Amino acid sequence: MDTYWEHQDRLAPDDALSARSGRPFGALRAQSLPIPVPRISFSSDVQDADMDLFQSPRPSMSSFTSVARSVGSPATSFTYSTAPSTPVSLVSRPSPQSSQLQLRPKMPRRAVFQGLPPEIYDCILQQLRVLHEDSAWQSCQTCHLRDLCSLALTSRAWDKGVIKRMYDRIHVVGPDSKEQMKKYKMKTGVRLKLLRRTLRERSFLAQHVRELKVPRLQAEGDPLRKDMINIVASLVMACPNFERLVGFYPIYGHEFDRLTHALSTRKKLKEHMWLIGENAAITQRSQKQLAPGLMDPEQKESFVFFHQAWDSLTTLFLHSPGLGILEKDIFVNTKNNGDPRRVQGPGILHRLPALKHLCISSFDMDDFDDYTLQYLPALQSLRLQDLEGVTFWGLSEFSRTTNTFSLRNLSLINLDIMYISAISNLLLHLKSLKRFTLVQDTSPEVAEGEIAVQPIIASHLLEFLHWEIIVPGSANVNLANSIKAKGFPRLRTMRAPSDHLGLLQALCKPRAQIELPSDWNSINNAHTMAPDSLLTSRRAAQQRLEQAWNTVQFKVVVQEDDLVHEIFDLNGFIGEIGSQIDYSLEPDVPGSDQAWIDFPDVVSARDETAFKNPCRGLWNASNPGGHKWWQ
Repeated sequence: MDTYWEHQDRLAPDDALSARSGRPFGALRAQSLPIPVPRISFSSDVQDADMDLFQSPRPSMSSFTSVARSVGSPATSFTYSTAPSTPVSLVSRPSPQSSQLQLRPKMPRRAVFQGLPPEIYDCILQQLRVLHEDSAWQSCQTCHLRDLCSLALTSRAWDKGVIKRMYDRIHVVGPDSKEQMKKYKMKTGVRLKLLRRTLRERSFLAQHVRELKVPRLQAEGDPLRKDMINIVASLVMACPNFERLVGFYPIYGHEFDRLTHALSTRKKLKEHMWLIGENAAITQRSQKQLAPGLMDPEQKESFVFFHQAWDSLTTLFLHSPGLGILEKDIFVNTKNNGDPRRVQGPGILHRLPALKHLCISSFDMDDFDDYTLQYLPALQSLRLQDLEGVTFWGLSEFSRTTNTFSLRNLSLINLDIMYISAISNLLLHLKSLKRFTLVQDTSPEVAEGEIAVQPIIASHLLEFLHWEIIVPGSANVNLANSIKAKGFPRLRTMRAPSDHLGLLQALCKPRAQIELPSDWNSINNAHTMAPDSLLTSRRAAQQRLEQAWNTVQFKVVVQEDDLVHEIFDLNGFIGEIGSQIDYSLEPDVPGSDQAWIDFPDVVSARDETAFKNPCRGLWNASNPGGHKWWQ
């Protein structure tokens, strides 16, 4: 084939520029056209030829096109176009050199977050929540919501992922500001009323609400207390999928209130706390007769009715801070011919099919005793606190019931167990127990006539042990001997605030530091150095460490030919090398001076700034409107 016709459709960029200026083309460059082509001239009438035939609907960002066309004379002329188009070639396979001049079109890049699955958004938002809730960060729930609002405004994809996280846990922290109350002319609950208006107008947002934390409840006798309860009740009624009410626990005195009724209608409720208060009619009746029978049938029926819709309830707290009364048949059904699975009578614990975690605290022996304990349903965690009717005999019998086999967490607080055999039976028969907490003043001893065989107490699955005996006795010695006898092969963490002689500390891993950095600022305060405080326990354990450091425990003698060349003194330490047990003296609630969490920690509704420096909105300090928003 003629070389001229093979390459006549290709035009170098320099030649195109020279053609635009009207000058004749020079020789084509060697790198673009290795085969020489005859010199060609262009006429002006050819430049006006119709080029639509060769236009391509596919654009090209940078291309130089030449088209061969015969225009009424044997001499062939060329025209060119710098408009975006696709080159038309007269040969089927272009040469590699010419294809290098054609650049690929740049397609617009898709947004980074446009095609991500929802799980990626949930992961990012969950990590953001962890950062804001970390005690090391000077942040709060309000700052967290502010960041979520900013994310929701970035794009529709983020708004769709953030909206659920923004409304699933609503925390309204602290009292309303004076500016807000003055602006809306309200005395209390300004933010709650605004939230209620939003949820009522936008029902799709109310469906996302799972948890609600409101400001602290006013004291008894405050005229605004009832209004606050009614506002919270209306908020609960606006949320069809409501699960938890945090930090707002009014006392129930066996009288109707709107909040209790609103919570009883939430079928997806998963957690509830009962604070049983004193009732005037019951108190007057108790002066004339003894229990049972202090509660009239209407009061029993009303209390049991509140639990009928709670098929999803997993956590239940029953606490009597004063003279509150709940009779035995309210807790469990004892009229079932010895079969606790048969539901007869008003027992509420057998009417909650999803119940897994139960706490019963501060009831008289007429309300809860050893006999009631035997009929508890199958649970995963159980806490018994300040119950006069529960004794070591009842606990021993309770450990043999079939409903205890599923227990993973057991806490016995201030039950004054006399004999250590009851604790031994519990740990022996509870095959699924992972965590055990024992707190009491007196030391459980070995009963007279019993033969103590090591290990006295043992558990093959226990991983966490809180052992706090205030008054010194043989309990710590028996526990230390049981650990030495391999009675707790899977124990990994032990917390013993009342380790008076350091016997339990000596069986755990050696530690270089037990005191926390916050203890150094409080060590000189007299009120924080109470004998039973956690700060005192950490200070005593640290002193035992420092005393061991200053004591020579080993001597290394370098000797050669009966001559002593050098002697090295190695100071001691506390602990056992090779032990798998961590000795911990950190509280359940960060910043608290009590190791275990108590009802005042929950009922007092302390917000997230109670145990750390208050958040001042420093993240928004650079914004001119930041201070105004924070106020």
